[in-house]
Amino acid sequence: MTEKIIEAVRQLIGNDYLTTVLISMIPIVELRGAIPAAITMGIKPIIAFALAWAGSAIVSPILLLILRPVLNWMKKFKIFASLAQAIEDGFKGKALKVLGKEGNTALTGEELKRLERKKMLGVYLFVAFPIPLTGVWTGSAIATFIDLPFWKSMIMVWLGNLTAGAIVTLLAFFLSAYMNIILDIFFIIVILVLLLFIARTVIKMVKNKKQAQTAQNQEVNAVENMVKEEKNDVKQDVIASEDNGANTCITHTSTNEKRETDQEDK
Repeated sequence: MTEKIIEAVRQLIGNDYLTTVLISMIPIVELRGAIPAAITMGIKPIIAFALAWAGSAIVSPILLLILRPVLNWMKKFKIFASLAQAIEDGFKGKALKVLGKEGNTALTGEELKRLERKKMLGVYLFVAFPIPLTGVWTGSAIATFIDLPFWKSMIMVWLGNLTAGAIVTLLAFFLSAYMNIILDIFFIIVILVLLLFIARTVIKMVKNKKQAQTAQNQEVNAVENMVKEEKNDVKQDVIASEDNGANTCITHTSTNEKRETDQEDK
């Protein structure tokens, strides 16, 4: 199954080296799938490793620069807002796992330096683990949402990707006789991970919509209650004014009657 897909891509692109680079840039697949695919196309392992690493490395600085601006731009449009928020929440959740409890505390001085080192190590280890959804795409997103500086983020992602590539290349070299089976298993895992990612994103979108609707309803109810209270205050003021007016009239009448009585007595 995977052989046919790779062959179709080869025929479409017409160059095995370029095919390897392009495969390594695909989310979830990345370098982890590009190296075995390149080896099955007859490319030497070390060259496959270099091409796949270079292709996936191109993605990192682009993501680090545009991910947040793109998500913020999507939030401006109602049709994309829920999706953008769901994606951001997912990456923030992974980022908090990398940071641990220290991500929610105020730190100063030496603690901040230690936290930054922890961030760098966390991004490196995350990307270095050679399984789907721990590659350059997700690693760059995590580095963005833990506010790791651009150059440190890129270096850690590249080093982690280098380590993952070395592990995958060694495994592919020693298991070359089973490469087609490995690729089939990897392809199935990628499909399952993709479906899981889509499902989780949709669930978060629905949850965000419900929360937004609830917040909107609460805001509307609060406004209605304020309007009712203002109306009641106005009514009470009117009633009080009418009572004061009536009392004033009675007082004036009583005063006039008293004056008339006094004049008659005189």
